[in-house]
Amino acid sequence: MNNLWIFLAAAALVPVLALALYTRSARKNDRLFIAGFCAVLLALSAAVYGTLGRWADWQTQRIDNDAAHLLTAKITEAQRRVKNMPGNSVARMQLAEAYFEAGQYARAVDAYDECLKLDGGRAETLGKKAYALWYRDGRKLTQESRSVIDAALAKNPLEVQTLMLLGQDAYMRERWSEAIGYWKRLLDSGAARAQERALLTAIANAESRARKQD
Repeated sequence: MNNLWIFLAAAALVPVLALALYTRSARKNDRLFIAGFCAVLLALSAAVYGTLGRWADWQTQRIDNDAAHLLTAKITEAQRRVKNMPGNSVARMQLAEAYFEAGQYARAVDAYDECLKLDGGRAETLGKKAYALWYRDGRKLTQESRSVIDAALAKNPLEVQTLMLLGQDAYMRERWSEAIGYWKRLLDSGAARAQERALLTAIANAESRARKQD
């Protein structure tokens, strides 16, 4: 946008300077006309810049609004399915994940609790609930979230969401070796094939930070 402003300013100044030179020999009435013309030209330049200069901001706002509308629609549709099929664990899970995606972590936790009642307390669901608790509590592991994590790992020591969360929490607190340990456990076991690339990147970042710290 800075380049656009420079261009418009230059475009406005060139005719203004030319007209200023002309006014030295022009009559009084002509000078008044020229002064008015220059004012209009500058106003138009400012208006054009005001419109074009905010194009990127407008586009960003539009994208944000569209995303918000999509999330709201997703939650509404998931709520409708749960209402129509209250005993359906898939519908409950979709609602919980929609809440989580929208950043409504407290609602996500409640929805995951309903899922746990329906699926018998699966390790995967416990792992997702732990993540929602972690975000709800300001990205901190509390006694509640640690209890859920313990329950998840008791059912499945390689539960992907849970180990990813433990690694992420350790990384945020600069416990690089601990974070690497959790992520390598997943990588070496092959339990998180869909996340292998992300895990390799995360491990490399943690190793790099650990070297700098030494």
